[in-house]
This record gives sequence, structure tokens and C-alpha cells, in this order.
Amino acid sequence: MSRRYLVAHDGGERGTAALRLGAVLAASLGAELDVVLVVRSDDPFGQPYPPVGDVTGLVAEQARRWLDEALAQLPAGVPARGHLRTAASVPEGLLEAVEELAAAAVVVGATGGANPFGVGPVARALLHSSPVPVVLAPQDGAGPAAPGRLEHLYAAVGTRPGATAVLEEAAEAAERTGLPLHVVSLLEVDARSGAEEPALDRLREVVERTRLRLGDGLVSVELGKGRTMAEAVASIDWEPGGLLLVGSSRLARGRQTFLGPTAARMLRHVPVPVAVVPRGER
Repeated sequence: MSRRYLVAHDGGERGTAALRLGAVLAASLGAELDVVLVVRSDDPFGQPYPPVGDVTGLVAEQARRWLDEALAQLPAGVPARGHLRTAASVPEGLLEAVEELAAAAVVVGATGGANPFGVGPVARALLHSSPVPVVLAPQDGAGPAAPGRLEHLYAAVGTRPGATAVLEEAAEAAERTGLPLHVVSLLEVDARSGAEEPALDRLREVVERTRLRLGDGLVSVELGKGRTMAEAVASIDWEPGGLLLVGSSRLARGRQTFLGPTAARMLRHVPVPVAVVPRGER
């Protein structure tokens, strides 16, 4: 069966950014898209103000138009289905759709502005509860939009226990796609957090095993150095058409995503789309 990626659409710029990145992922990885637009259900105990009567039908009609327009924007050859859902909240509706549609990942747009990876309330809720990877699409066009396909995989790996778990996910993705894998470690940031030489040795050992598994030609290691997160990220040679895989915090429960503080700081500066991978079994 083909992998299915859920694209969260809202009829606005965030939805357009998610749709654009979803199309790139589908074309690069041979996946199919489920474009989902969630309409919040009315609170039966609440009273609208000012009283305007029942507007449910009008809202659903507008949402359907947005959904049809979104599907029409997709490039030819990208298989996609549209889904209009109703739920008490947008994150709740998206998570229900992830389960029912057996999605392998959910793509959501960031808020944009000065920070292209600004995390709004919907993305924040998904990043702390999703059972599948959450892929954040920046609104400034960063990432693989120019070449139209993924060309490089990046894996952010730290030195703390369990931090290298995302490397296994990244290695499997590299094997499946044949894309080169760049292991990125912001060691200056980790060192200030108390990383010691034994921890760095463990990191090197895990990276070396990945290199042996994939071959020298598919794996490279880049160390980000800088006094600040912005400087460390800027010191990495980010290639066009890249996707960065980031592991979830140790606070994540079971197989769920949880955006840790270091990853949250990285999001302010990385120039490529980011996928936050859940903890637990793959």
C-alpha cells in the first residue's frame, strides 16, 4: 500500500504552504495526499453574539470551496483526496483524521512573519500529541519548493541519552529513498548544556554505524558551531531541497511527538522544512 500523508488545510497561507510541501513530499516519496479541512462544530451550550442564526451550512459551503481550490492547485500526477471534517477543535479533527485515514505523517503550515517557522496553536497542539511525524512547512518558501523534489535528508542529533533515536528513522528514510543523509549536531549548544567527551564518543559511534550501514557516499556529518543557536545553525551548509528530521523530547509519552526546548529554538533559524518524529517504536 502507498504511504498517505495528511495535509492540514485552512483556506489561507498556512494551508497553501502545507499543500505546496505536501506535493513535494508526495512526488519525492511516491506517497498519496489526504487534504483535510476541519470546520469547528458549534457549541450547543453557547450562544453566538451577535445572534446571526445558523451559519453552519454557509461555513461548510465556503470550506468545501477552499478544499476544491486546494485540490485544483496540486500538480498533475500527485494523487490526492479531499476531506471536510467537523470537530470541536481543529487539532482534534486532524488527529482523528490521522487515525482514520492511517496517515504516515501530517503536514501543517507555520504562521510565517519574521519567523517563517512560527508555531501557531494548531501546529503547537499537533507537536505535543501527534502519533505520527509532524512536518512543518515554512511560509517564506524555504526548503524544497524551488527544485520541486526532496534532494537531501538532514537528521539533528544531540549528545544526550536517547537523542540519537531519530538517526534510525533517518537511516531508514535514506535507505528507502536513496537520498543522501547529513547528520547535523549542534555541539556548541549541547556542550553548554553539559555534554561530556564520553557523550560525544557515543554520538560518533552511532554515526559511524550509520555510515557503515548506508555507505560513505550517502552519509556526511556536519558540526554546527556558534555562540548562539542562530550562529550554530548558520554554520551548517544547508543544501536546497532539504528536509530536517528532529527527534521528540524525552518528555514525550509513548509514541507521541513532543517539541523540546532545543528543537523549538532551532525552528527559529533553520532554512529547510522540519519533521518532528515521535518517540517510541518506529
